[in-house]
Amino acid sequence: MYALRLRRLARIAALTGAAAVMAVTGVVTSAHAAEGTFFYTRADTGAETFLGTTPNGQCLPIPGGASQATNDTDTDARLYTNSSCTSSSRFLGSRQSDDYSAPFPTFVKFG
Repeated sequence: MYALRLRRLARIAALTGAAAVMAVTGVVTSAHAAEGTFFYTRADTGAETFLGTTPNGQCLPIPGGASQATNDTDTDARLYTNSSCTSSSRFLGSRQSDDYSAPFPTFVKFG
């Protein structure tokens, strides 16, 4: 009977530990990417498109430049005109849209 209790306690402890690891991993994963979609109208063609992934802290290209952008994510963004995300910073808050003129932003960084 004592061995059976020990096995149950060990199983409960293992399941609790696994649940804690999954919870922490989920929090860490969600902290690394903006949840939602970043839409924009290409300055070169006028076509509406979107970025497939939106990881935080990375300078991401906006192919064709953005004449209009909608940040439908849970994270604020900054739009730039250079690949190092250092010039002509334009703020675009979470769940906001804005129109742009030349020079059109060609890169975005979330977070």
